[in-house]
Amino acid sequence: MKLNFFKMHAQGNDYIYFDFLKSNPPDINYSKLSCILADRHFSIGGDGIVLIEKQNGFDGKMTIFNADGSEGKMCGSALRCVTSYLFQQTGKKDFLIETASGLKKCFVLNEAGDEVKVNLGTPFFKQENQLVVNGFPGYLVNIGNEHFVTFVDELPVEIARTAGPRIQNETLFPDGINVDFVRIRSRREAELRFWERGSGETLACGTGTGASVFAGIQLGFLDNKIDVIVPGGHIKAEFSGQDIFLSGKVSYVFSGSIEI
Repeated sequence: MKLNFFKMHAQGNDYIYFDFLKSNPPDINYSKLSCILADRHFSIGGDGIVLIEKQNGFDGKMTIFNADGSEGKMCGSALRCVTSYLFQQTGKKDFLIETASGLKKCFVLNEAGDEVKVNLGTPFFKQENQLVVNGFPGYLVNIGNEHFVTFVDELPVEIARTAGPRIQNETLFPDGINVDFVRIRSRREAELRFWERGSGETLACGTGTGASVFAGIQLGFLDNKIDVIVPGGHIKAEFSGQDIFLSGKVSYVFSGSIEI
């Protein structure tokens, strides 16, 4: 069986996408397929795969499989890429997209379709008290998926890949956890690094950015509109008082087909 795909990224958070808007997805093991295709040495390479499906009453449905084959509830980077792709197919600029964490509103901001803004919904603290995990003080935030957000004074390049797995594997998190390391540069700027459950270290993470900005605002560190620096580039984040919005560029990489 041949499957067509395309690859896109948002600030380096890259996925392999499959368009099933006009046909039902074939009955195959997508978890296994994601493990195979996401391998950066022996295959296409990426943080996982995304299925774009038709959804009655809405503009589409996004289903995510991480690089380790686990199914992801949400990804703000992939959501922006899917929005850009739907714009290219329809010419529309406003979209309602179904995800495993609910319906998301998305907006194309320019004529080229590569500047996209998404509403990630209403984040909340899983518990108000600060936790100390593996020596890192932080907060649990739910933004459609769960994150441990820790604020640090220094952000060395290796912090995510060295400390992230240790935090994620703590017995406190039997199902694992996304880990976000945040350095506040000013009230309007923050720098982040990520360790994602199912994908490991990534160059960007939409929900991690949203969770971190929400926590920083609630703790009085950040203003409601800020610039976010991630390893793969820059993102703008905004908190309405209820919902978190992210906006930034997305990029098409290449397309092709695979035999499975």
